[in-house]
Parts: sequence; C-alpha cells; structure tokens
Amino acid sequence: MASGTRQGGRPISLSVCLGKLGRGPRSGRFCAAAGLGLAMLMAGGDLAAESQKIPYGMVPYSRPVYKNGKRILWHGAWRGSSLSRYARQSATAKPVLALAPETQPAQPAPAKEFTALADPSDARATRMAKDFVAVTSANGAPGRAIVGSTSPNGLAKVLKSDMADFAVVSLDSLLSTAKGDSDWMKRAPFVVRLAPETLVVIASREVKSIGDLQGKTVSFGDLDSATSTCGRMLFSRLGVTATQTNEPLPEALDRLASGKVDAVVVLGAEEAPALSDFGADGRFHIVPVPWSPTLEPVYAPAHLASSAEPNLVSPTAPVETVAEPMALVALDAAPGSARAEALGRVARVFFDNFDSLLSDERDPHWRDVNLAADATWPTESWPRLAAAQTWLDAKKSPVDGSLEAFRASAKSAAASASWPSAADSDRLYDGLTRWRGLMQ
Repeated sequence: MASGTRQGGRPISLSVCLGKLGRGPRSGRFCAAAGLGLAMLMAGGDLAAESQKIPYGMVPYSRPVYKNGKRILWHGAWRGSSLSRYARQSATAKPVLALAPETQPAQPAPAKEFTALADPSDARATRMAKDFVAVTSANGAPGRAIVGSTSPNGLAKVLKSDMADFAVVSLDSLLSTAKGDSDWMKRAPFVVRLAPETLVVIASREVKSIGDLQGKTVSFGDLDSATSTCGRMLFSRLGVTATQTNEPLPEALDRLASGKVDAVVVLGAEEAPALSDFGADGRFHIVPVPWSPTLEPVYAPAHLASSAEPNLVSPTAPVETVAEPMALVALDAAPGSARAEALGRVARVFFDNFDSLLSDERDPHWRDVNLAADATWPTESWPRLAAAQTWLDAKKSPVDGSLEAFRASAKSAAASASWPSAADSDRLYDGLTRWRGLMQ
C-alpha cells in the first residue's frame, strides 16, 4: 500500500489488490498480503539466489518471515530438531568443487582359470579331476574340469593346442610316450600319485587265461582312450598278440554277448556303469592275470572280490588281476619355466587344502593317496613338479632310523624265495578276518 495527498489535502489511495474489473478496494489486510506477494514475485530471483548462500550454522526459513519491514532469510539451528538435522547436514556437506579426485586402491588382477583333463571313459578319473578343481577353486585358484583323450596321442594334441594344464592319467601311458620323447618326463612332471585302477579282461568262461586269447579278437575300448593304451601294453608285456577292435564299452559288451568279439578290456571295472547288469546269465567272467616279475616294474597286484562284480567273480574266491598306476600331472611345465611356476601355485593350494578331499562328498579313493609317494621306474624316477616337491620337503619330518631299518628288512624279505606269494598272503588275511569275526 502506497499513500500521498492531493492538492487541497484530500487523501487518495492506490489499490494494488486484485479483484474483478470495476470493483473497489478490498479490506486493508488482504491488500497488504497481496502487495507483499507481488514484492516477493518481483524479487524472487534474487531471493532464491541468496537462499543458496547459507551461512555456517544457519537454516533457511521454510516460509517468508519479515521483521521491521525486512525479510529474514535464516535463523539459528536451535529452532527445531528437524531443522537442526538440516543444519548439521549442510555444515558437513562436501564442497561442490573438489580439489582433486580421491585415490582408489589398486585392485588385484583376477587369477587365471586353469583346466584339468580326464578321460571320459574313466569314471573315477573324471570324478577326481572335478574334486581337484572344486577344492582349488574354493581356495583362490579357479579352474574347471574337462574331458578328452589322455592317451599318448591325445596328450600330444593337448600340448599343441594348450587346452589343458593338468591331467589325470595312467603312468603306463606316460612311460610309453617317454620312450619316444626323451624330454617328455620333464615336460609332464607329476604332482601326486593317485590310487591305482584295476585293469581287467572280461571273456566267456571257456577262456581260462590271457594266453587263451592269442590270435582272438579283443576290444580295447575307444581307439584314443587310456583303456586302449593300457590294454595293448598289458597284452604286449604278457606276450599275447590279439586282433584289436575299438568301440565304447557298452557297444563292446553287446558284441561280446553276441559272440562277435572274444574279450573286452576295461579300466576301472568296479566303477563302470555298463558292467552293473552285464553277465547275469553266468556265461562270462573276469580272466585272471597272475602276478609275475614281468609286470612288477609298472603294475601293482590287485584282486577283485564278488562284492565288486557279483556277476563276473566267484563268491568263493577273488580273482587276480593288475592295477594301473595313476597320477595327476602338470602339462608342459618344464623345470624353471613360467608355466611351471604358474601351475606350481595351483599345486600348493591343492596340497594346503588336501584334507578337504577326504570328506564323504569327495571320491573315496583320495583316502588312498600318499602325497609323498614317488614314481619310480626301472630306469629312473618320474620327476615331480618343483613346487610340489618344495612343499613336501618343507613338511618332511626327521628321519626315523628304526622305521628305515624296518623298511629295508621288509624289502629284503620280499625279494627272498621264502617270502609268501600274494595268494598266500590273501588266504592268511581272509583267515584272520574270519577268525576275528568269530571272536567278536
């Protein structure tokens, strides 16, 4: 509201109130409010800009407040808890323009994933490769299990393509490869010896021995499989020449049942699903392979009981056969190479966490593994991956003189002519087991 006087002293009024055209002025209170609103609109830009400049510890009013004709923009933070919180937030807010970006800590590069290879026809090897990967992956060394040929030819392809870092293999196959490549033993050092797998020959009951298969037709499994390599080498060491065919185990068993082949070689028969129902008609059996010095440099003696293969083994006597030595090896990891160092880091994680492989959810054959077991051959020892050997050396306990003397005596006794045969030892063990059962 603005006021003044006319000439002659009569007061006049100028209304800034908004109303319908031709209406007179409204009440004084309404006009004052309207005038104040117009003033706010006219100064709105400046006031909005000023309200952004909040002094330290002050809070802006949420509505227009005037005192002595002047608008008051801020008040102290003590006027209410909600406003106090706003004041504290304003006081601690970061400046709009930072002097320099905050330095972020460097993130470590993710570990490279490794691969572990196993033969698809070997159920145990496949499970153990998966277990190996699961334990290392859970402890900072990620990997994955793959299937493929672990025969000498298959491993040669793997090395050329760099598709695998570790492999679960038969040492018999590696020994065959080493004969043609003097550097092969250094390029494929073993990490740990695994429990041996049985190698059996299944034939009709008319076949009494392996020698009866001379000139006969024998299926050795897939051409590029570990079973094929191991089976052919076994027949070669026994001096038996057979006509070789190659097909997957289910197909080979069908051909055996129909008389199209005379025998089938199986690696890891106890765990082959295809054998679960085969031989129920009683026409077939596992051909015995008696232990002999010819087999000693490579194989271990083994026995299969009726509980393992009830359709193929007599319930009254286990059958003799051989066990194929197995190992986990590092591929293309020659001593001193960068690859040997990289795979060595994975091997150390494996050794550090080996106890977790002994749980019920893992393959039970891990419990038969001796981490310190070497791979000795008639000519020389198969080398171990340097990182694995270093780990074992650090864990080695002091030499026990009495234990070493016992081992020497046992070795000497085993070499003597008076030492009982494997069959005699088994009969003694079975007798003691039955006696113990009767005493309980």
